[in-house]
Amino acid sequence: MQTIYVDVFFFINMFVDFILLFLLKRIIRSNIKYSRVILSSVTGSVFSFSALLPFNHFPINIFINIVSLSLLSLICFGFGNIKRFLKNTIILLIISFLFSGAMIYFYTAFRPESMVIINNAVYFNISPIILILLSCIIYFLLFLIKKVFKNHTNSFLIHNVRFKYKDKEYNVKCKTDSGLNLKEPFSGDNVIVVESSEVCFADKSKMRVIPFCSLGGSGIIYGFKAEFVFIDAKKINEEIYIGLCEGIFKNEIKGLIPEFIIKD
Repeated sequence: MQTIYVDVFFFINMFVDFILLFLLKRIIRSNIKYSRVILSSVTGSVFSFSALLPFNHFPINIFINIVSLSLLSLICFGFGNIKRFLKNTIILLIISFLFSGAMIYFYTAFRPESMVIINNAVYFNISPIILILLSCIIYFLLFLIKKVFKNHTNSFLIHNVRFKYKDKEYNVKCKTDSGLNLKEPFSGDNVIVVESSEVCFADKSKMRVIPFCSLGGSGIIYGFKAEFVFIDAKKINEEIYIGLCEGIFKNEIKGLIPEFIIKD
């Protein structure tokens, strides 16, 4: 029977949870702070001690895993709404089961003496020095992955929007935003937000007032209905309003598109 060191067990499982949550963060393209990822990882590592309890029943283990991963999803990404919470939790469950399956296969195939799997919790009997080096390597790899895929992810989210209003066409680079759900209040039509400096008129008396509510507060913007809208040369077959903001976009990106418009 291999001796289990509590500190090593804690940190190993914290690293594993951190990696799983980082992968989920990349999959759902969340911009949550890493402090929440770390807090959630610590919580998951505390839950991993349930593997050391004197029982090993499959239904109980599954229940504990679902509860712990649901809590990790809640701490890391918040609740938002039931649909988003269930989506994040299910994806985290899938990633976790895939990781556990990979670890079980590795353990079965190679039988490393320093590795132990206890009720789906992973343990490596390594020294504190190696543990510190491992943490540095993991941090470097995560930093490298973030740098390598940053430009690719951004280019995937950026689109060219062409719209017409009062016999004049405009071309604006916009970025998709999964959290944008702005509607023109009377028609219920979707709104694309564009920097006001990108259009050559500012007669607010002829525009619609569009209220908004965000984490930064609430307010109103002015908008108009475009005669047509093309996104990456694809015509959008629905009525779209262009909402004008001021001083929000500082780089080449000059607007935001609701993500579901792209998917449709």
